[in-house]
Amino acid sequence: MKTNKIKEFIDEMKRRRLEAGTVDAYASHARAFGRFCKGRSFETPGHAVAGFLSTFASEKLSASSQKQALNALAGKNGFYACFGVMLGRLPAWVRPPESTWVPEWLTAAEVEAVAVHLSEDWALIARLMFGAGLRIHEAVSLRWRDLDFERMTITVKQSKGRKDRVTFLPRSLIPELQQRQTRIRAIWERDRKRKRPGVEVPPALANKSPKIGETFGMFWVFPAAGESIDPETKIRRRHHLHKGSANRAVRVAATAAKLTKRPTAHAFRHGFATAYLMAGGLLPELRDLLGHECITTTERYLHCLPSFVDRVGSPLDHVAAVVPFRRDGEMRADSRAG
Repeated sequence: MKTNKIKEFIDEMKRRRLEAGTVDAYASHARAFGRFCKGRSFETPGHAVAGFLSTFASEKLSASSQKQALNALAGKNGFYACFGVMLGRLPAWVRPPESTWVPEWLTAAEVEAVAVHLSEDWALIARLMFGAGLRIHEAVSLRWRDLDFERMTITVKQSKGRKDRVTFLPRSLIPELQQRQTRIRAIWERDRKRKRPGVEVPPALANKSPKIGETFGMFWVFPAAGESIDPETKIRRRHHLHKGSANRAVRVAATAAKLTKRPTAHAFRHGFATAYLMAGGLLPELRDLLGHECITTTERYLHCLPSFVDRVGSPLDHVAAVVPFRRDGEMRADSRAG
């Protein structure tokens, strides 16, 4: 596949406002598809896609990787859709069956046990994820305008699916956030005095208000310590903390807290969802708070609910309540007597 085709594909995905992570993943699959097709001939583009995806099964790659590759090539924002090519009906096997999995989630006590072993920034991010149901990239990219201390809400701007939503701002975190605001304002004022470029803002907003990136409302709640080059604009400016180091920090903290679980950063968001349902929250409400497009995605958290354990319990426990367990020696004696 020609390099200019990949570039056109990337430009089209950006025009459609796909997330940066999605753009990178889809472009990577498109490049791999190009390498697969080199030197081969296929009757139709659909046969080429099917042949490429067959390698995922033969190499025993995960179903999620196969699904992502399928979306990258044949999805509504995939490679062929961006160029207006109709693939027709693909074989049923190219889409792996949906699997049911139980998310790894943390209780409030486990969150605090992990948080005490995290740095100040990451501990606050962990508590925000658990208290508001934020994704890791949503938490690290919060701006001060997103926090409403009076109404105790967080507005998540243009997240997954390019949709806004409103969720809780935990009351218990407001004093810490207000103290943090004072410290971060000093960083922002120093940047302004040095005439540094404003922070990154959505292109449409930047076109409408060129100076809005220099306002404190748009400044990051979790700014990086230094500056780095913006890969899009090539401007050196201050960015927010990078989400890449979150999972390692959480795993190290979980080990220090002696948890038997091995959570990722996403486990804090899973903990929010589970706690919300256990407290009596409704599934449609949780879908809106988490920003899920489809309620079937939210329903996976029903597998986490332990409430049925209290209501029904294990059959073995019911037996033990009526006939106490006996030691092996007593059981053998009874057997001989019988």
